[in-house]
Amino acid sequence: MKEIIITETQEWIISALLTLMDEKNYHKITIVDIASKAHIGRSTFYRNFKTKDDILLLYCNVIFQDFGQIIRCKDEMTLYSISLSYFEFWNQHLDFLKLLRKSNMLYFIGDRLPDFIANVAVSVKHVLPEEIEDTRKRQDSYYFAHYFNIGGYWSITTLWMNKEQRETPEEMATIIEKIIFRKL
Repeated sequence: MKEIIITETQEWIISALLTLMDEKNYHKITIVDIASKAHIGRSTFYRNFKTKDDILLLYCNVIFQDFGQIIRCKDEMTLYSISLSYFEFWNQHLDFLKLLRKSNMLYFIGDRLPDFIANVAVSVKHVLPEEIEDTRKRQDSYYFAHYFNIGGYWSITTLWMNKEQRETPEEMATIIEKIIFRKL
């Protein structure tokens, strides 16, 4: 995964959208609202994005680079360290998840999570890009395992984020290990 670099204007637009999502439902936010909040014209908006979803998609790709960076900072690639990295990542971006939940849009991440995670796996050199593409074409057991695992992580993430007294990322990594190794 190539590093994504965003322009200052794109940062303004992303920030404007996230601020507006805190104020009202995503589906009621217009391009005019975003451009106004970002202090840009509509034509400037359209030079950078086609839709609101494009803004969220860019933002997600940028923050998932953070996930790859967290993994790269670990000394080892074990189930525990990857799970820890995963929950550290979401702990850092909990406000974003809550904004999506507020607008009933957690599906925006959930539906794309297998692709985001595949991109992270490539960026940390866990797999090669051609292996991802080959697996997608074949839809073999690894393909199903990837979706199964991601679905489990995502379901646990949505439960975890809703808790007032959330477990720490370390506690969540331990829980994942216990689930996988059937020690619960």
